[in-house]
Amino acid sequence: MKQRGYLYEIDYVVNVLYIDSYVDLNSLFKKNVNSLIKNESDVDKKVLERIQQTIIKLNSHISSLSGIKEFEKKVTPEYKKFRNENVSISIKSEIAVKGLYSNIVPYIKQDSDSNLYPTAGEGRKKLLAYSIFDIISDEYAETKINLFLVEEPENHLHKSMQIALSQILFTDEKYKYLFVTTHSPFVLYEMESVNLVRIYNETKINSASTFYKVPKEYKKNRKMLNRGLSEAIFADRVLLVEGPSELMLFEKVLSCINPFYEADGTYILAVGGIGFEKYFVILDKLNIDNVIKTDNDLRYVKSTKTYSLLGFSRCNKIIDERLLPTKRIKENSIAAKKKLYAHNITQLNEIRDDYKVFLSKCDLENDLDEVLHSELVKYLNTEDAVAYLQDAKHYNMVKLVEKLTDTDCRKIYNHYNFACLKAVML
Repeated sequence: MKQRGYLYEIDYVVNVLYIDSYVDLNSLFKKNVNSLIKNESDVDKKVLERIQQTIIKLNSHISSLSGIKEFEKKVTPEYKKFRNENVSISIKSEIAVKGLYSNIVPYIKQDSDSNLYPTAGEGRKKLLAYSIFDIISDEYAETKINLFLVEEPENHLHKSMQIALSQILFTDEKYKYLFVTTHSPFVLYEMESVNLVRIYNETKINSASTFYKVPKEYKKNRKMLNRGLSEAIFADRVLLVEGPSELMLFEKVLSCINPFYEADGTYILAVGGIGFEKYFVILDKLNIDNVIKTDNDLRYVKSTKTYSLLGFSRCNKIIDERLLPTKRIKENSIAAKKKLYAHNITQLNEIRDDYKVFLSKCDLENDLDEVLHSELVKYLNTEDAVAYLQDAKHYNMVKLVEKLTDTDCRKIYNHYNFACLKAVML
C-alpha cells in the first residue's frame, strides 16, 4: 500500500473512530472542540468582536492590580543589578480569543430545571462521549467510510443502558461498519447479520467464528432469540432444555453439585418455543460444547388416528441422521412411550454418547417421578405428583424446587434419566 507522508492511501478512504472502554470525555471534548463548535454566522462575528473588546479590558484590569504593580517595582531594580539598562519590567495579562474554548465544560441540564449538573457519573460521561463521536463521524460521512472500533462499551453502564446501546449499535445505519469487543450479553441483544468471533483464553490457541443472522420469523422480536443466545456464547458448556420447568429444576440440582457451576463455564438455556436448532448450530460453530435434553413427545395424526414419534423425529433432525424409527404407533400413553424407549435404547444410548442428545423416557415430570416418587408425594401432598406438576407447571415446579434437599439433588444428578446433567458438567 502506497504511503503519502504519514498517511496511507486507505486513510483517504476510511475514517477510523476508536472508542476505548474508558473513554475520557474531557480529553475527547477538548481535542475536538473546534470542529464540534463552529461560529460562522454574522451574529457570531459581532459577538466575537465584543468578546475581544471585553478581553482587552480584562487584561488591562488584571495588569492594574496592586499586587502586580508592587511586583513590577520589586523586580525591576533586581534585574538592573545584573544589567544596568534604561528598562523596566512590566507584567501583562495575555488572555486571548484563541483560548475561547479552553475552559468550557459540558453539563447536563434537565428540561424542567434551570440548574446545571456536572456530568460526574462515569455512565453519563460515556453516553455523552458516544454522542460526541456520532457528531465527529458526521463530519466525514459524505467523504469517507466511518469505521467504528468499540471496546467493551458495557463498562460503567447498567443493564438497561447496555440494552439501549445495543439497539443503537446494531440498528443505526451510522454504525454500518463496526467492530465490538464485549464481555456482556446485554450488548448483543439486538445483534443482527453479525460475524461472531469467540476469543478464548491463553490455554486455547485458536479462536472460532461464524456469521449470525436472525431468522426471518424472529425479525420482529429478535430479543426473544438473542437474549438466550447472547448469554450462551459466553459459556464453555451449554445445556439446552425445552422450558422453564427444566431450567428451574436443573439450576437447583447443579447448584447443589457445584454452587459455582456458572462461574466454571456451564450455562442452562431454555429454548422455549424457538427450537434447539437455532441455538446449537451457532454454539457448534463457536466450539462451545452443548448438550440437549428433550421430551419423548407423540403427536396425534387425525387422518390415520395414529401417533407420530415427534421426539424420535426431533432427535433424528438434530443429529442429521435417521437412527431412530419414525413409524407411527396407535397408542399415546406412558406405558407406550416407555416401551418405545426400551425397544430403541441401544440407539438412544449411542446418540447420547456420540451427539450429547438426551431423550426423556417420557417427559420431565414422569422421568422425575421415577427417581423421587415417594419424595414428590410427600413434598407436594398428593398421590399423583405427575398430574400435579403438569398442572400450572411453572408455579408448581417452584414449590417443589424449594423443598428438594441436597440428597434429592444428588439422586437426580446420578440417575440415568438425567444423565444430561453429568454430561454438561464434565
